[in-house]
Amino acid sequence: MRPLAILARAMRPTPNAAARPRGASIPAPETVRGVTAASRPQRRGRRPARRLGHGAAGLAFALLGGCAAVGPDYDGPPSTTAADVAAWPSGGVEAVTSTEPAERWWHALGDADLDALIEAAMAANYDLRIAVANVEAARAVLDAVDTRKRPRVDFNASVQERRDSSALIVIADSDNRFPTVSRGSFGLDLSWEIDLFGRVRRSIEAAAAELGSLEAVRNGVMVAVLAQVARAYVDLRGAQSRLDVAERNVDVQRQTLDLVSLLTREGAATELDIARARTLLLTSESTIPSLRAAARAALNRLTTLTGRAPGALGDSLGTGGALPGMPDFVAAGAPADLLRRRPDVRAAERALAAASARIGVATADLFPTVTFGANVGVGSAPLSGLTAAGAPFFGAGPQLNWNLFDRSAIWARIRQVDSGAAVAMARYEATVTTALEEVDTALNAWTNERERRARLAAARDASRDAWRLAQLRYREGVEDFLTVLDAERSLLAIEDQLAVSEIALAQRLVDIHLALGGGWETASAPPHVPYDQAE
Repeated sequence: MRPLAILARAMRPTPNAAARPRGASIPAPETVRGVTAASRPQRRGRRPARRLGHGAAGLAFALLGGCAAVGPDYDGPPSTTAADVAAWPSGGVEAVTSTEPAERWWHALGDADLDALIEAAMAANYDLRIAVANVEAARAVLDAVDTRKRPRVDFNASVQERRDSSALIVIADSDNRFPTVSRGSFGLDLSWEIDLFGRVRRSIEAAAAELGSLEAVRNGVMVAVLAQVARAYVDLRGAQSRLDVAERNVDVQRQTLDLVSLLTREGAATELDIARARTLLLTSESTIPSLRAAARAALNRLTTLTGRAPGALGDSLGTGGALPGMPDFVAAGAPADLLRRRPDVRAAERALAAASARIGVATADLFPTVTFGANVGVGSAPLSGLTAAGAPFFGAGPQLNWNLFDRSAIWARIRQVDSGAAVAMARYEATVTTALEEVDTALNAWTNERERRARLAAARDASRDAWRLAQLRYREGVEDFLTVLDAERSLLAIEDQLAVSEIALAQRLVDIHLALGGGWETASAPPHVPYDQAE
């Protein structure tokens, strides 16, 4: 029988049927580019992998043709639900445009303090430092795997002085000691895996894809940090704004209590009016401590995000300030552009590419591993003979390793990594669909909160007019003091609701940009600092 026929026959899978669950099937070899290949991720609606089919002729062609890599050739991500969405369902309002979102979206808020906080966070945030270190580790793994393309050369040296025991040898005289012998060997060993079936190339391909995935994760952390800083800053300014409203209302209610006390002494009011005014005042004062706590919590969150200790930002931000200004419209872009912009989508796509490459690595175990080895050096016993003519030695030749009798384990491993690729494909498609959901939900929440704020602003103006009119009518004796208190209580509640709505509107804007996934293109992550160089 010819060698190629023997090789092709040996490559056919011989799984143990008794060890296989009933109804389960072992993939059969299929020729892909003339070599046996495992399954490849396919477009949506098809199986993520093609089964390996029988093909001795294709295998022979592969061996004759040489260096074709087995396994699937990744040809990009599958089609997703993004192809079915031409425009955002919640974007059909004047305030939402289809233009490309600004990369530095926080500049549209026009707040210098927020700009400074984001710059500080990009330079010192702990989560970003972790993500940068993970990228560096993945790059090191890729560099290590890439060295497998080249021969490995090791230097070895040994020097020994030895005397064996004569008492351990039956035919030797135990009363006579063997002589002490010195020996030494110095040489170079070369080993080089000939990558006939692409095991090394697929390993490099998988490592490169893993690096790309972690780089996208790092970019996603940058997007998240941008949003976290903006949210914490809005929380801070929102709590300070609500605190300012509460303190102003307390001042007004204290003046009202003083006025009622004066009117009571003049007989124009009663002790019941004083009690009601005092109740409203104390109720308003009770909201101040919780607002102060909320402001402190947001301030501490900002110090952590910027890599500082609590209290570091108290002097610059703790004195109060207004909420950032809101833009008149939001640029949401097109749904198709989201796949390019969102780092988590890119990370999932690169993870899918890595899973596809690992199928090729597992499939290569079906084929022989061919290694070329060589060694050269000098050796002698005793050491004085190292310079003798017979001291040099060398050796060179190929070595072939081939698993012929444990094929079931190899096919099981192929099925395992194939299933991992199917998981990666489903995760990619889920990531895309979730991204579309998050953007449309954020746009809808922002537009509705914008409408709510406008209505609350109108209600605030109407309530303020009612309160002023109630005070005037009370002083003229037309209304009782209870009417004034009701109008004042209503005004206080609406002003607080308006402040909460303005905070929510700013938060919804941050949610939009977080969902759109922008900001990492122009932001810079902190540089990687090796552990042994860290202060």
